[in-house]
Amino acid sequence: MTYHEIVDYLYHLPRFTKGGHMENVKKLEKALGNPQDSFRYIHVAGTNGKGSVCAYIEHCLRLCHQKTGLFTSPHLVKVNERIRICGQEISDEDFVRIFHVVEAAVWREQDNGVETPSFFEYIYLMAMVYFEEQNIDFGIIEAGMGGRTDFTNAVEHPVLAVITAIGMDHVPLLGTNLEEIAREKSGIIKAGVPLVCAPQKAEAFRVLSERAGELGVTSVFLEKKNIEIISHNGKNIDFSVECGYDDTYNITLHTPAVYQCENAALALAALKLLWENLRYPGDFEKIVTRGISETRWPGRMEELAPDFYVDGAHNVDGAKALAQTLRRGFAGQPIYLVFAVAGDKDYEEMIRELVQIPELKGVIVTEIENGRRCALDKVVNVFKKNWNGMVRSTYNIKEAVKIGLLMRQGQGIVCCAGSLYLVGSIKEFTGGNSDDKL
Repeated sequence: MTYHEIVDYLYHLPRFTKGGHMENVKKLEKALGNPQDSFRYIHVAGTNGKGSVCAYIEHCLRLCHQKTGLFTSPHLVKVNERIRICGQEISDEDFVRIFHVVEAAVWREQDNGVETPSFFEYIYLMAMVYFEEQNIDFGIIEAGMGGRTDFTNAVEHPVLAVITAIGMDHVPLLGTNLEEIAREKSGIIKAGVPLVCAPQKAEAFRVLSERAGELGVTSVFLEKKNIEIISHNGKNIDFSVECGYDDTYNITLHTPAVYQCENAALALAALKLLWENLRYPGDFEKIVTRGISETRWPGRMEELAPDFYVDGAHNVDGAKALAQTLRRGFAGQPIYLVFAVAGDKDYEEMIRELVQIPELKGVIVTEIENGRRCALDKVVNVFKKNWNGMVRSTYNIKEAVKIGLLMRQGQGIVCCAGSLYLVGSIKEFTGGNSDDKL
């Protein structure tokens, strides 16, 4: 099969399997020679911020002359984004070759009861095979969904577990309340594996801390009071993080996204736990503060053109974090929101959070190009029910962006949010950073 035929085949596989199909993945890993055991495996789970935390950790490890593999999801434009070596996406040629390696193992093992992997499982297995082939030192692996039965949890001995902030998402599959979801996420905690956690809501903290205590693992739980924003000028954020006894680090982030302070602080705490095992002679503070400051993670308050942003906020906590960023970083500036959302999200609560932004002057509702889309009329009605401002709508994403830019009239900003599918579509037709296509 060609590259495009393989991608088409993968897209036609089920996206998720309830229960994670982890035993199936373990059988296939064994058939492939257990490639996940060939490198030091850093496992990152949580609700929001997983990709950003992975990116911060990965870049800092590269500065320590470590060869890194990065596995994240979802992709924004091209599926190759999910598998990277030292920051570089897997090539189309390698993607094809590695797919056939995994495909051959699937065919061989079918007589032993192995089922065809889901889309996510297939890509994960391809990443593990590729990482072993490339002889990486560290693999930074983002959990797909949940933790306990997630396919990425089919590893016996990771070197570190990291859990970002836990919120309400994927409710039909993970649980109907925060405690149930946290219990699923806590499944990545393993005896003998250090744990680092972002600040958590009380219900999630209780579940995670109890599980860590039961297993007797070394654990670090950050608190919001450990993180202090010093300045925010709409483009850059200076903040400090306390991590350990009397250890305070000052970091500059080149983003307006307030929520990235917490993600960066979590990455720093994770790297601090890893540092002794690295045996790297460089200065921890200089390397980590530089690495975090240099990291750019696409689709998170990413400025594609002057005053034109895309943000991947796609659930209630994400909407709250985006609203906080817009209030703090763009106070006094008119804000125009281009919004599209998946129908399986709590979009009514997301909208209620976003319309509380004082500077919100206009909303343009559109639809994502995906079967999970929420009908445009439904979203428009929720905005009109909760807000008295100007609401426009169009089924065409490119047209929605043009309307937003026209409404802006050179003043304030346009922010596109509600779904990473929306972000990906916009990045694709703009080329990712070209304002002459807007």
